[in-house]
Amino acid sequence: MRALINNLIVLLLLATSTSAGAQTTASSLTEIQRGRVPGSDSLAVSSLYEQFDVDFTRHGLQAGMRAEVFNSWRNTAPGSPLSQVEYQIVHISQKHLRWTRGPVELVAGNYYAILGRGITLRAFDLPGVILESGQYRRRYSPSRDLEGGMATWSGRRAEARALIGRPVLSDVPPAVRVGNPLRDVPRRDNWLFGGEVSLRPNSRIKTGITAVSHHASRLDSTRTWSGFLELDVTPAIEATGLPDAYATVYAEYAGLNDVHVDGSALYLSANAGISNLGLSLEYKDYEKFAFSFNDPPSLVREHAAVLLNRSTHALIADAETGYQVEATYSVFGLGTLTANVSKGKNELAPGFSTTFNERYLGVDVELPPRAGGHSVTSNVFFDWGKDELKGIGMHRIGGVGVESITPGGSVLGFDLQVRRAARQPRNEPEFRDVFTQLSYQHPLGVGAALVLDRTNDPFEVDDGATPDRIETGTRTWLAVNLNVAFLERYEAFVFAGRRRGGAACTSGTCYLVLPFNGLEMRLKTYF
Repeated sequence: MRALINNLIVLLLLATSTSAGAQTTASSLTEIQRGRVPGSDSLAVSSLYEQFDVDFTRHGLQAGMRAEVFNSWRNTAPGSPLSQVEYQIVHISQKHLRWTRGPVELVAGNYYAILGRGITLRAFDLPGVILESGQYRRRYSPSRDLEGGMATWSGRRAEARALIGRPVLSDVPPAVRVGNPLRDVPRRDNWLFGGEVSLRPNSRIKTGITAVSHHASRLDSTRTWSGFLELDVTPAIEATGLPDAYATVYAEYAGLNDVHVDGSALYLSANAGISNLGLSLEYKDYEKFAFSFNDPPSLVREHAAVLLNRSTHALIADAETGYQVEATYSVFGLGTLTANVSKGKNELAPGFSTTFNERYLGVDVELPPRAGGHSVTSNVFFDWGKDELKGIGMHRIGGVGVESITPGGSVLGFDLQVRRAARQPRNEPEFRDVFTQLSYQHPLGVGAALVLDRTNDPFEVDDGATPDRIETGTRTWLAVNLNVAFLERYEAFVFAGRRRGGAACTSGTCYLVLPFNGLEMRLKTYF
């Protein structure tokens, strides 16, 4: 049945692509690499990754698919001009049908969805992110979609959603075959079904329930549920005589019941502000609530600065409590002040816990144009805390970024970030990371950046390939980034040099990026 649905979707795309009144959109993401992953490759490897998305829409009906292609070549011997193809993968990783009529929406195939705030279920995509599996050495898109079907009804006072599908194990690339004889490594988890019903008694209140049942086998199933309340108390505040003030509150409590363990999750958030002052408060208490199909709020600030992003705490929803408080103050015509405090505690075992805390202060300044029409924007930040889960007993991170914008729109930027940290136990020596970037962007869409990344972190300096000795000193990663946009449908990016690996986070989701030495070219095309 599933193969039949897949074939029908593909046939529909081909049969209706020229229909009158129809709209077809397509995009392509191509990435070519030539180089080495330090610690894994002794010889240079060439690879090609291609992701192609196409969508067809006509009269409320949408059909689409995503194809992924990955090829990899490796030299057979040092200096040999010959090479062999290690992998040749062509895989249709997503296909969907979507029909919308008034308040009704029906979806079949691969789709994304969220129930509540994602505590019981969240299926999502990370656009533009390409990962390489360190275990299987395949490059792929780490999408966390569901494969099945969903029906949604949205009214003025009520909403209802029912879904069924199989979540994907996003750590496993598509079309991986192992063993003897070769067998496909399963990427899809077992079936789940669930839904959400919510009511709006008025425009200021929304309340609802969610439920998900995940079946690992006939005798083993996990059932999660949640109830939530969203309340806008702005009218009550305005009634006190504060017309510029606002406030909203959200609360969600979830439970877990299966034959092995009981779990719970509590998430609270509040947002308030008056004039140029804003305040956000969040609280979390998660226990036994980590699944392949959910994504609870992490309550950790997502940073744009490279060193801060690399040091972000990763949520463990099986045993974590904590909070996050952030305040912003806008100085009209000048800039914004931001202060953030977050803390998390992980109860990994009875009597054993680790703590993460972070305090962040940042200032974004926009200076008015000076004589000649030049304007300057800058940001300065300082961050300090610890992450015992990663073995970091102390870190201090500071940075400054400056951009000068000419009257013609050219942008010259400079970014400097420094991190000082120490691992546990406390007698371990401190180490330092330095990240520097000098960039230029022309208004016609051409830009370049020079990136320098340095560290004396013993974990980075010591070479795991030489266990008989411990290397010390400093490691340096130097790279050049080029970008160009042309003909309103092409965006090209070139990376040349050495890239430091490590954690990276996008849209609240963290993943591991492998180190790389060599040349990388990426092309985005919009049809």
